[in-house]
Amino acid sequence: MIDKQEFEQMFRRHYDGMFRLARRMLGSDDESKDVVSDVFAQLLDSDADLQEDTLQGYLLTSVHHRCVNLLVHRQREQAVQVELKQQELPQENHEQEQLDALHHYIDTELPSLSQQILRLRYQQGLKYREIAEALKVSEVTVHNHLSQSLKQMKEHFKAKGYDI
Repeated sequence: MIDKQEFEQMFRRHYDGMFRLARRMLGSDDESKDVVSDVFAQLLDSDADLQEDTLQGYLLTSVHHRCVNLLVHRQREQAVQVELKQQELPQENHEQEQLDALHHYIDTELPSLSQQILRLRYQQGLKYREIAEALKVSEVTVHNHLSQSLKQMKEHFKAKGYDI
């Protein structure tokens, strides 16, 4: 076990070289400080019997290995992020295609009053009563147009193979 005074001397003598190596490998001051601190913490906790003539090599090798491990971990994380993004894009494109098809269907296949009622209900979030007042129709008319439009759209898109 290393005593406190020996450890402080070792720290002062080798810290700068260890930090420069880590900085060159990682490109980050904060990560480099963390790596060097981890190496010293591990050394403090270990029962290693280090000789002065091999100490610098041991410390630099330890820093090198920790940097390599950190870089490999970083590379794996980036690969996972890329994979997740690639998986999200087709889903987003598919959803956008379905949404575009829905809007096209509403604009081209439904009567004007049904289009207005759908937009007021689902884009503006109005209640049946508010829609009825705005369009000067009864709430029953609003309900009938909505239910018929939704039924018609459901049948159309189910027949086209869309998930509804």
